[in-house]
Amino acid sequence: MSDVSGTPSDPYGQPADGTPYRATEAISYGWRKFKARPSTLLVPMIVVLVVLIAADLLIQFVIVGGLFGSKSCDTAVNTAGQPTVDCGQSFWRQLLGAGLGAALISLVAQIMLAGIYRGALRVIDGEGFSLGQLFEGYNKMQVVFAAIFIAVATGIATILCFLPGVLIAFLTSYTLFFIVDQQLEAAEAIAASVKMVWHNFGHTLLFLILAFICVALGFIALVVGLLVAVPVVVFGAAYTYRKLEGLPVGA
Repeated sequence: MSDVSGTPSDPYGQPADGTPYRATEAISYGWRKFKARPSTLLVPMIVVLVVLIAADLLIQFVIVGGLFGSKSCDTAVNTAGQPTVDCGQSFWRQLLGAGLGAALISLVAQIMLAGIYRGALRVIDGEGFSLGQLFEGYNKMQVVFAAIFIAVATGIATILCFLPGVLIAFLTSYTLFFIVDQQLEAAEAIAASVKMVWHNFGHTLLFLILAFICVALGFIALVVGLLVAVPVVVFGAAYTYRKLEGLPVGA
């Protein structure tokens, strides 16, 4: 990519205002935005959290538990001629169940979080946001396509080995921002997220760690703290996306 003078430039790590990106500042920015307008994301976030928790319980106990929770017993005879009984699920059955659960919850989460991300970007741009706008202002079909692809890829990678599933989820974690903010198609948004995260692996990994700490502290604070921690992290993620893409970020 080049600027108007024809000088090559790389958008990654070059914020629009010229200030370097810092993961700690992303969290601080998220806190300032939440403190200034605490109710903006609160109601939509509560609705999304309730839906995600209900979906996770349904997936884990009804779908995954029902299909992969049954135990089988094998009877054999040991070297001493005594019968032995071995009960439990096979390793591959457990892995398949984990993969299916990860794919399904990822699908639901991606679809629900798209509206929250769009809301956070609206707030950053100085606009209002309410529960009624949760599904407005972006191409829902592209969100569904991206969600399905990421869910399937995450599920397959989890089945093959747990860590690749985590890596795919990490690399594609900003996909929805590209869809709801830049109106990219699903494949383009996924590629853009992977490229941005890969070019800023250290920055995005540090932000992920700080975000995890914030959410963990919110959970420890009688769980109610999640109502503060999660919006702060969402605002911080929106800040991270805008900064690392070289796009403007409101004060």
